[in-house]
Amino acid sequence: MDAVDINFDGIIKILGINISIRLIYRYRVEARENASVEAWGNASVEAWENASVVAWENVCIRIFNAIEKLSLFGFSVVIMPFDLKFKFKKEKTCLVQKFKPQNYLNREGIKIRAGAVILFKKVSKDFKTQEGTQDETLWAVGPTVTHPSWNPATDECGAGKFHAVSRPYFGDEFRKASGDRYIAIKIRVADLYEWPNPNYPHKIAFREGKVLYEVNKFGKRIKKVGN
Repeated sequence: MDAVDINFDGIIKILGINISIRLIYRYRVEARENASVEAWGNASVEAWENASVVAWENVCIRIFNAIEKLSLFGFSVVIMPFDLKFKFKKEKTCLVQKFKPQNYLNREGIKIRAGAVILFKKVSKDFKTQEGTQDETLWAVGPTVTHPSWNPATDECGAGKFHAVSRPYFGDEFRKASGDRYIAIKIRVADLYEWPNPNYPHKIAFREGKVLYEVNKFGKRIKKVGN
């Protein structure tokens, strides 16, 4: 298919076969499967699986596996794991920055206090998730919520675990209903499960957590009248 020009601000996610886009200036895109991205200006790209990326000018690219094709021009930068080895094309003016893989809490900058962490979840206006299904869960402020069928290793998505994110706004990827809220949850580190090579690096599974309070999308506590 012909390339599609992207001319709006925000995060663009490309998940599919033979999808091609041209990304210009300051926008950010996540490319997966067989998507193709041509990026210009100060665009930012995250590439996974068999994606193809051509970067010009000052583009910044993060890759997590040996993608199908990578070409760097101008003063583009690619950020990749130390142990990732594959051939790609680049001009001498481009920079390759390598990093050591980290576990979830270190990578996301989450502090551990007394063996527990505070993570976040996006819920409905009634503090529920999976509404209208057999997995419907109430996340009222105060109680501790425990998963009845803890089995997190089978799949990154789906049943067998609860999901949390490191920052509230990362939950926007998973629900967008009118009136949705964000909550802070205290979770013991022992009750977390991290998937190897996750497709959603800001998400983690947990077995049990205590709902502390409601927050805004940036993690600031929302104080109720009288509190």
